[in-house]
Amino acid sequence: MPGAVPPPSPDEPVGRYPTVLAAPGTESPKSKGKRKRALGDENKRTVRLRLLPNGSQERKLRRIADTAAKLWNELNHARLVQHRESSAIDFKGTEHEFYHRYKSVLGVNAGQVINLNNWMWKSFFELSRLYKQGELPKFMGKPSPPGFWKDRLLGRRELRVLVRNDRYYIEPINNGEGYLVLKDWGLRIRYAGRIKWSGKQGTLVIKYEGGRWFAYVPITVGEKPARSNPKGYVRGIHEKIQIEKPKGNNKAFIDVGLNNLFAVAFSHTNAAILIKGSTIKAEYYWWKREIRTYQAIRDWLKHRGFELWKKYHALYMHAVYKRRERLRHYYRTAVRFLTETLHEMGVDEVFVGYPYLVSQDNGNEYNTNIWWYAKVIKWLGEVLQEYGIKLNVVSEHGTSKQCSICNAEHENGRVKRGLYVCPVTGIKINADINAARNIARRVGYEVPIPRKILSYIVTSNGVKPITPKEGVTVETPTMETPP
Repeated sequence: MPGAVPPPSPDEPVGRYPTVLAAPGTESPKSKGKRKRALGDENKRTVRLRLLPNGSQERKLRRIADTAAKLWNELNHARLVQHRESSAIDFKGTEHEFYHRYKSVLGVNAGQVINLNNWMWKSFFELSRLYKQGELPKFMGKPSPPGFWKDRLLGRRELRVLVRNDRYYIEPINNGEGYLVLKDWGLRIRYAGRIKWSGKQGTLVIKYEGGRWFAYVPITVGEKPARSNPKGYVRGIHEKIQIEKPKGNNKAFIDVGLNNLFAVAFSHTNAAILIKGSTIKAEYYWWKREIRTYQAIRDWLKHRGFELWKKYHALYMHAVYKRRERLRHYYRTAVRFLTETLHEMGVDEVFVGYPYLVSQDNGNEYNTNIWWYAKVIKWLGEVLQEYGIKLNVVSEHGTSKQCSICNAEHENGRVKRGLYVCPVTGIKINADINAARNIARRVGYEVPIPRKILSYIVTSNGVKPITPKEGVTVETPTMETPP
């Protein structure tokens, strides 16, 4: 497909961001443009704030969000009818009609909803063109038109609001609370949440999720607002993303997995780090049981005509929301801990293995639902940027089979889930650490065989060390920067 790139070579590192999966020298002009845009987005972050509206604000916010969803659904339906009748859409005509129909309630913010719908329909047409030409990957299937903002079972509209960047501003009181002012509706809603970044604000998105209101504020960090909108500047703690400098010039090599979320080998020490992800699997399966229970009761009641099914549908939706939030919390906690540990150890560059198309070529519940490898690597790159640490994404194809001791592939080298034995030398090594050492060799580094492995586990209250003996506390090793 135009703009797509072939799978990266196993012997070459790929781009800094996992969304750009091309080896140097293999990019098309369009993908080079994507890389430039990705690098230009390095200073963009989104802050999520919890909104705490009072009774009257809650009711007004619901009416506004319901109107925005109604605009989206009616506009989308009109365009869907046009598409089915003539395979074409009158963008200008529908824009003019629906903007003037809803501007009395939404004001100029109706244009933000329409712009988003325009973008989604144009993306659908582009994907459909590529599909007809046979240029889409096989796993993508036939593209579908944009969907509707509603719950299919209940028929209720999903509540969300889009606000133009000059139609709101934020009044922080301290580091953890303040007020969100929506100009067009005269609302001044209290919020809770820390604003870390300062910069120019973008289009605000307000969503009702899990029985709570959240505001998503995009920020271009360090950029000043337009003169016509002096209040369009979010004041946070930091005015630039890099807030620390690397303490050394050591290199780290990371194999990302699920049982061991991160296996890290280093260039200048014989220590290694394992951050275990077994608690993430446990959390997923606990919520999976809850979701399955609510779904079964809901369907049983619904098929027998009991109105109580709506209550269990609400419990089902809330459980789906909680599972996503809990997994997100575990992953982001682990990413923050790993970054801070690497910074203390004097690392200035990280090479992480990316499992290219693993869920498409060999998809299962683990690598599709539980293991958020693309998001994890993206979050890791964003946090590493705060410490001035460079991230390189490397294809990890074949790194689990290859022996990092003798540099040969052994079919039966991985004797157990976490153990790799070299049949030539008889040396035993953790299987994920073995993969991390192979990632290092792939990019031209030789790392020492680890003599000490520091193990940690992700919990809901932070990352905790797994101590080898009772009463022993494992400390992060320190390394001297080589001359």
